[in-house]
Amino acid sequence: MEYLVLGLVVAVNFIIVKMKADRGRWEDALFDLGTLIVVMALFSGSYAGLIVGSVASLFISIYFFASPPTFFSGKNGFLQKFISRAKRTRP
Repeated sequence: MEYLVLGLVVAVNFIIVKMKADRGRWEDALFDLGTLIVVMALFSGSYAGLIVGSVASLFISIYFFASPPTFFSGKNGFLQKFISRAKRTRP
């Protein structure tokens, strides 16, 4: 039964990442996939830890699906702030 739950959680997580990639939300999809890999690697010492990491990653995916991160894109993103600061300091 635990294997079924773990399989479903990981499958739903990858489905969410694929939906993000299909919609062109590459920043969100790459960040989400990265958190999935990091969280599963951190909790991979035991089977229970792997389940906890997978479920935590699923909730992170759902949260980012509802409110996409804007680290590099968007008006307040890192890349836009960097470009505006570079333009101000240019002689």
